[in-house]
Parts: sequence; C-alpha cells; structure tokens
Amino acid sequence: MDNDRIQALGDLEKRLQYVFRRPELLSTALTHRSYVNENPQEEIQDNERLEFLGDAVLGLCVSDLLMKKHTDFDEGTLSKIRSLLVNEKPLAELAAGLGLGRCLLLGRGEDASGGRSKESLLANAFEAVIAAIYLDAGFSRTKAVLKKVMAPLLGDEALAAHSFDYKTALQELCQKRYKAAPVYTLLSESGPDHDKTFEVEVSAGANMKQSGRGKSKKDAQKQAAQKAWEILHREKKS
Repeated sequence: MDNDRIQALGDLEKRLQYVFRRPELLSTALTHRSYVNENPQEEIQDNERLEFLGDAVLGLCVSDLLMKKHTDFDEGTLSKIRSLLVNEKPLAELAAGLGLGRCLLLGRGEDASGGRSKESLLANAFEAVIAAIYLDAGFSRTKAVLKKVMAPLLGDEALAAHSFDYKTALQELCQKRYKAAPVYTLLSESGPDHDKTFEVEVSAGANMKQSGRGKSKKDAQKQAAQKAWEILHREKKS
C-alpha cells in the first residue's frame, strides 16, 4: 500500500475506534471488483467474500444487541427491527458517515459513475469492514465496535415503536390483569381536513389514563397505548 492509502485507512481506524492488527484485511474490505479487474498486476482480492461473511456477522451481532436491549420483545418484533437495521439504506448511511466511500478502491468507470456514493457499494463495503474486524479480533470485539457505530439506530425508539404492536400488548396485559380490554376515547381533532391531528385517550383499569397524538386516530391510539403499556409493564417488574 502507498502512503496515501495507509493514511486514509489509518484515519478510518480512528473513526471506527478500532486499530487493525492485520491492516490488509481493512484494505481488502474496501477494494471493489472493478478495481481488481482493471489492475490484475497487483494480485489483490476484492471484497465480495468479506461482504458474504460480514452479512452473517452483522446479523448475529445486531440480533444479540437487540435481544439485550429489548428483553420483552418477541421473536417477530425483534426480526422486524433487525430487518430495518441491516438493510441497504441504513447501512449505506452508516458507511457514508464513516467515510467509507473515500476509502474505496474503484475501477475508473465505477468511480466516474459515482460509485463512491452508491448505496449498494457503500452497504456492501460496510459489511465487508465488519467481516474484516471479525477476522482480525473475533465476535466480542466486533460487537463492541458495532454497538458504537450503530448507536443512533439501536437507540431509535421510534423504530422500536414502529415494530412493536403496543395496542395488542396492552390489550393482552389488561385482559390478564384487569379482565377487561382497554378503552380508547377520541378527545379532540384539529386542523384542516387534509392535515388533521387527533388526540386519543386510553383507559386501562381503574386508574390508568394516557393520551396520544397523531395524524390519524390509529397513530394516536398507538402512542397512547405505548405510554400506558410502558408504565404498566414497569409496575409489573417492580
């Protein structure tokens, strides 16, 4: 590797907060097949095998992190959240944030066509980098790096709310605890017909009342149900 390449990869290591014992793994993870095809004399590998491995490592790490964060979510909900986290768009955004596009070795044609900002190339490179860390340091270290890198996504409560059926969970909890279903009441609606805002209150048991707001009655009910479920669930644990 030339000095510019070494410097670029070193800067990336700082952003990853991980220093490779085998830096050639990181270089391979950021080498696209178009570059290899144009430079056979260099006798280097592209990142496709690492991408294959990284897809599996990423899925396992994210599954482990989600299970520990959301201890009450069932398999179906965890699967929904994982699929939202590990698909192309969020991975490409993470890759762009780390500056992977600037570090890619691309063929001239791929580079000229905007390859450094293509979501597919960035997402694939991200998976390959995860595989490189895994091969360099093992599962635990890879999971620790991912926990930091993916913190904004893993901490996105809106994502969890979108994936978890709080209305059903609240109904099941109320049936078990109070032998009665929660009751939803429309408190208000405001705004023009094309942009209304609804406020809904949910009553659960004798004393629990929570309200929610949304652009539809369903969204308002979901927000109210989430608030009520979270309070009742905490009471159950204490």
